[in-house]
Amino acid sequence: MKFISVKKVFAALVILLTSSAFAQNVKRDVPYTKELLTFIDGYFDHAIDSREKGEELYLAAVNSCPASFTVYQKETHLARCDYYFGQYIMETYDLTQLEHALDDTSKDFVEPVARNKQIKAEAGSYFEKSMVHADNAIKLKKDAASDAYSIYAQSLSANCTVQTIGYVLGHGLSISSYAKKALKADPKNGTACFSYYAQEVYAPGIFGNPNKGRKKMTEYLNDNSLTIEKFDTFNYICAIAYTYYRQNKFSEAKTWYKRCLMIYPHNYAVTDLVKKCEAKLNK
Repeated sequence: MKFISVKKVFAALVILLTSSAFAQNVKRDVPYTKELLTFIDGYFDHAIDSREKGEELYLAAVNSCPASFTVYQKETHLARCDYYFGQYIMETYDLTQLEHALDDTSKDFVEPVARNKQIKAEAGSYFEKSMVHADNAIKLKKDAASDAYSIYAQSLSANCTVQTIGYVLGHGLSISSYAKKALKADPKNGTACFSYYAQEVYAPGIFGNPNKGRKKMTEYLNDNSLTIEKFDTFNYICAIAYTYYRQNKFSEAKTWYKRCLMIYPHNYAVTDLVKKCEAKLNK
């Protein structure tokens, strides 16, 4: 008789539980299509191994818009597709130092700084397109445009990461206001909940409040009445982990980051953060 290890049983249970708990959520004004969720999962789990594959999944998501969708729903759907393709493009952003490239003397070589500018410009173009689609949707449904306001907040936040300081100063504070409008239209919009309190978690210095951010993200994580997707849960847990990380509570941060990997086990950013926590703890 063959014995199955506890580790394998646990892994199987995780797969079973996550697959059932994160089924497509239709309790929103614009449901995500299966093709779009496939693209999003591929982005979060770093399962897209080439630009060609990324474009293929992106186009499949764009073209998956059901014929039954209203114009408002179509515009919101396209806003989501453009937002996530912009985020996918940003995955290739090179954070390494320029001196790492000094040994490369090929004429075709593009410096990381220049390449980063190209990446940010391309990603920004998709964030801008997303905001245009979201704005079109908002105009159609106005105060009832919960999902459109939510994706506008997400795209504006992402755009702030690729634009100038002037852009951030001029538009950054509007992110929470769009999330607030989304929550006014639908208080159970779990994605908008995250956007509304993300500043408390991720903003530097006096602009954020890790304890407040952790409290709210924990509340959202435990609120079964919220309308959420798989990636919303991942974002809540990542946020909680980060609040501990920025407070140098590396044991707690490591525990929470490992929970993130139960959802997207191949997310290399989280995997790297687990290693960083371990390095800090072993000093």
